[in-house]
Amino acid sequence: MKFIPCILSLFLSSALPSVAQSQSPTPIATPPPPPADLEVTSGIETGRGGDTILHAEVIRLKNRTPTRAVIYVHGGGWAGGDYISDAPRAYFLAQAGYLVASIEYRLSTAAKWPAQIEDCKLGVRWLRANAKQYNIDPDHIGIYGHSAGGNLVACMGTMDEPQFEGHGGYDGVSSKVQAVLDAAGPVDFRAGNFSDGSQYVSASQKDKDAGMLLLLFGAPFAKLPDTYKDASPISHVRAGDPPFFIAHGEKDPIVSTDQATTFAATLEKVGVPVQLLIVKNGNHGLGPLPQGLPPDPDTKGFRALAVAFFNKYLN
Repeated sequence: MKFIPCILSLFLSSALPSVAQSQSPTPIATPPPPPADLEVTSGIETGRGGDTILHAEVIRLKNRTPTRAVIYVHGGGWAGGDYISDAPRAYFLAQAGYLVASIEYRLSTAAKWPAQIEDCKLGVRWLRANAKQYNIDPDHIGIYGHSAGGNLVACMGTMDEPQFEGHGGYDGVSSKVQAVLDAAGPVDFRAGNFSDGSQYVSASQKDKDAGMLLLLFGAPFAKLPDTYKDASPISHVRAGDPPFFIAHGEKDPIVSTDQATTFAATLEKVGVPVQLLIVKNGNHGLGPLPQGLPPDPDTKGFRALAVAFFNKYLN
């Protein structure tokens, strides 16, 4: 298996004049205006990751009360991106009638693993605890993420151990989800797959390739093999995990399709319902490569499959 990280922009959390810090809810890039039929509310406090105040953005149809919810987890190599700029990826689910909650988590520039999964689990607990306020079914919550977000939602679907819960708020509320859409997420960091750079495609890439995981874990694989394994969703798969929809670009230059196919086979082996979509000609974002052939299915087709998946398992 290969994993060839892209160059990411990194940013540090900013401090508020209080005991707690907050990762700024100001987006890295200004997202396009939402479609006219959507209502978007940003800056909703969900709890704390360590001393960091975390937020969510809630997206829903205007003049309609959703009864089902999907949480969205942004990408960015665990070190970049934000819950506002990347949220438009999930607008289509809101337009399909879901309440979408795009959640914030601590970046690897500010906190090492397992902070990221703790914060995502907090996001589920926050939404479930406030289900009555948002008029959603607390027993049927889906989760969707792309790239690093895909990794984190795969973690959400497979990691039930108490050590991943954290203490950011809503203790005692379940963080389990009922359906998982993993788009282009890496799922296996073990030796021979990601490791400390020795398995990458060229010597010139080694330092750059290793940097993303070094930032996330704080040390190379050789020093923390158990941590790299423990952070790999594929090593936690068990019977009873929620249904998965795994989507991956056939020509993804960042995360190998082997990650998707092996993960799907592992889930299937223990009886977990799994739908695998390899997008023909698709890149890391499932769209076309520059000057490449059109992806199949295209964005519209992928979104239709995603909506059908959540409709099947969240009704």
